[in-house]
Amino acid sequence: MTAVPVPTSRVDFIKFAVREKVIESGSEIWRVEIMGLLEDKALVEAALFVSGRPLSVKELSRALGIKSLDYLEKLIDLIAAEYAERKSAVEVVRVLGDKYVMQVKQEYSQRVAHLMPRPDLRTGELKTLALIAYLQPIEQSKVVKLRGSQAYEHIRKLLDMGMIYAEPYERTKLLGTTSKFAELYGFPENNPVIIKETFKKVVHAEYSDLIVKIEGGNENSSGKVKETEIVEPKTSGEE
Repeated sequence: MTAVPVPTSRVDFIKFAVREKVIESGSEIWRVEIMGLLEDKALVEAALFVSGRPLSVKELSRALGIKSLDYLEKLIDLIAAEYAERKSAVEVVRVLGDKYVMQVKQEYSQRVAHLMPRPDLRTGELKTLALIAYLQPIEQSKVVKLRGSQAYEHIRKLLDMGMIYAEPYERTKLLGTTSKFAELYGFPENNPVIIKETFKKVVHAEYSDLIVKIEGGNENSSGKVKETEIVEPKTSGEE
């Protein structure tokens, strides 16, 4: 049997564990190392799971008391590899530059979007938020037309929470989702295309009355429904 090189550091040990899959050794030190690695890996996995948002390696280091950033990254790589190997609906991916997030894969997320966690908002406020996410960037005047005058208060609260942005546009404002919204709802980034597609399913599933208003407001003279008009923002800044 070919001798297996003994790892000389914890990082090398993780590389070894990933490569060999199963480690068998009579060394008590190795058993301690294996237990330590498994405990650290479980701790990182738990942190990614409960956070519900992207976390940087430095954030994980501070929160978990694991000082080595290189070691942490290798643990995350190990967790990601395990999820990928078993073809899980959940994945661990790197997003927003140097952050990692545990999320449902895109092909499954749209099918369970209506079960996603919701922020501390009342039903009417959630309805307005879903509408903005679906039709963004959308003029505030159109949101008010679809949701009524109470939408002004909803929009004000959503702005205060940092869930949406508002940009000047002609005589009104353009509204859309922010990075905070994306983090809260488990999106890897604030990508309007992906968010709109997901919330299209949410609005159709939960707010059929909105669909009637949207389609009714977009009927042309022949009675046919045309595509919802979406305007492009003049700037890309977020508030």
